[in-house]
Amino acid sequence: MHVLTLRSFAVFSLLLLAGSLPACRRGGSGSSARAPALASAPAISAPVAQAETPAAPPKPDPDALPESTPPVERRAIQVVAGQERVVDAEQAGKRGLTVVDLSDEWAPYIFQDGKAADGAVLPNRYRAVFVGLANDHSDGDGQALPPGERNYLELYGIPPSLSVLRARFLADAARTCEASVDNARLLAVDSIETFGHSTEKKEATKHRLRGLRLEGARAKAGVATLEELAVKEPRYAGDVKSHLRVEAEHAAFAEVERRLACEGLMDAAKHKLGLYDAPMRSAVLDFQQKNDVFAQADLTRATLEAMARPLLANDFATLRRVLAERAAHAGNFVEDGSAIGAVPPAKRGKPRAIPSYRTADGKVLPVPDLVGQATDALMARLGLSSPEEALAFFRRHSEGDFHWLRAAVRFPEPPEYYGHKMDLVAEIDRGDVWYDFPFDSKGNRVPQPRTRYPTFNLYVRWRGEKVPLVSWRTTIGGWRAELAADGEEYYRYKDSDVGKRVWRHIVSAPVWLPPPSSPLASMVKTKWVAGGYPRVVNYDETGPGFLSAYGLVAGIHEQAKQRSEGVAYFDNGIRTHGSSDYLSLRGRFSHGCHRLYNNLAVRMFSFVLKHRHAKVLGPMALGFRRTFYWDGEVFEMRLPTRGFYYELDPPMPVETLKGNIAGEREQAITGYVRKPGVTYANGNLPSAPTGPESKAGGGRAEPNAEGKSR
Repeated sequence: MHVLTLRSFAVFSLLLLAGSLPACRRGGSGSSARAPALASAPAISAPVAQAETPAAPPKPDPDALPESTPPVERRAIQVVAGQERVVDAEQAGKRGLTVVDLSDEWAPYIFQDGKAADGAVLPNRYRAVFVGLANDHSDGDGQALPPGERNYLELYGIPPSLSVLRARFLADAARTCEASVDNARLLAVDSIETFGHSTEKKEATKHRLRGLRLEGARAKAGVATLEELAVKEPRYAGDVKSHLRVEAEHAAFAEVERRLACEGLMDAAKHKLGLYDAPMRSAVLDFQQKNDVFAQADLTRATLEAMARPLLANDFATLRRVLAERAAHAGNFVEDGSAIGAVPPAKRGKPRAIPSYRTADGKVLPVPDLVGQATDALMARLGLSSPEEALAFFRRHSEGDFHWLRAAVRFPEPPEYYGHKMDLVAEIDRGDVWYDFPFDSKGNRVPQPRTRYPTFNLYVRWRGEKVPLVSWRTTIGGWRAELAADGEEYYRYKDSDVGKRVWRHIVSAPVWLPPPSSPLASMVKTKWVAGGYPRVVNYDETGPGFLSAYGLVAGIHEQAKQRSEGVAYFDNGIRTHGSSDYLSLRGRFSHGCHRLYNNLAVRMFSFVLKHRHAKVLGPMALGFRRTFYWDGEVFEMRLPTRGFYYELDPPMPVETLKGNIAGEREQAITGYVRKPGVTYANGNLPSAPTGPESKAGGGRAEPNAEGKSR
């Protein structure tokens, strides 16, 4: 792998930019390729001194197609010289442009129907669920949403459709939240501490009594403010600081309440002012999921900053993220600028290296951010450079337009290493690994710091080098609580297999089989149905679905072993898969699998399938049934398939590296370990199960070459 330094990359970038300006005018990516402002945007009067200067002629736009009236299935749009026009998508393809699907029926490649060898259609039934979720029509079970409900599933890998964004833009344009919220108070704190109902009452009483004490001390000291009291009487400084912090948090909390009510996320009639009750907690979570804020109802700094932004600014950021997914899938791109994480850190005093590759003529070029460039090009061609232009776009398009809407755009040319078949390899660096038991004899957690976290790296082998394409945070196994066969709960180290494996099967909308040790309570949920909340089987965790243990897509790690009769494959229960537990990717552990954010997993596995030879096996029959009794009721779980399978031929290499073993132990403990301070009825430790069913893989059901389970 060739690398550039940051300094040489900066020089190189300037030269590249100077030499590529004509290409930008041809409709490439970047800010220089943005279309002129829309005709509906407010005009800006020119200064008098410049009024007599003739206007420069418009720059040629070689990618502009003539206005056309093709049948609806061939329609696309372009913004040319500030005016939107309908063009012929078929002609766009002949000109080398990419036609990007902006319709409400869009779904990623891994959810498309397939074809069997005999031409028979292999339906991917999760596609309809994905589209229903993206359009706020249905929930994860495929049932219609109650009136007024919204899904807000972007953080879970299902971005909203453009019709949903249209409704959001139009509604938010009519709101006046910027005038009703005091941003100075909102941003005066780094975060707002919240508590449960009973603890909140105790904390409120504690704060009130502390305030009375400080006011008495202030009056006795003869000073005007508590700040002066802290200076005159240093023994009160700590209490004053704590009191003023809570006061500032209370003031900021009131602004949060106003913002949520103004944005239509919280019914003020159901919320008690000043309390972080259930209606407000739900509204905060909706706000965070709506605006891609990684915090599960905690009032973090990122949440407060998002609330301080204008509504349309947040909506515009969401629009860009939505279009980024459409662009990545339309261009079959995966590079997003993250590949630098696959380059070893620089030595002290040395500049950070930039991932690069060597061309056929010997040039060393940086690995591009193709997703970002394609998104820039798409937004430029649509004339979307501001929230106001986005609002104008949605105002001129009716909801019906999004049944067919597409855009014709020039995407960046892919690097030389691109091709219909790419020699892709995946590598998982486990980072710092602790096998030591994380508790002392008294049950206190023992610190096990990590400075190097697990990363997932995707490479392409090209001209004798390994070119990094992306580098994303992932997870590995660690110490987890597990229910044993004797009914007791123990700790167990859930390891991630080290060594060379392959992805032979990629599964969209995968299904996880709950092992017998799964708590029965987790297999039941309550759901709003016909005016009530009956208890039903909880398919959220098993899937198929965005909340499932495997997320929206999974690649199965298999060990290939040479036998006299040929290669045999062994599944040890480890997967690389999407995950709805997005906070776990910030530093927590899995049960051994390698998690990715759902949208990145969908994007990456779609890319792999488009650039490798893959056979579509289709839905894999399973016929799983399990009847169980819980809390006075009998439930029956039915899982008809394991998901929609693809088979890579040849399988794709994936290797999990050993990482840096920290602590004293060099190997993982394979059995159970008693929890400190817990009295167990059984004097002997039960045997821990082995095999794939004991890991995140659940029960095993591998497809054979004919697509049947075995």
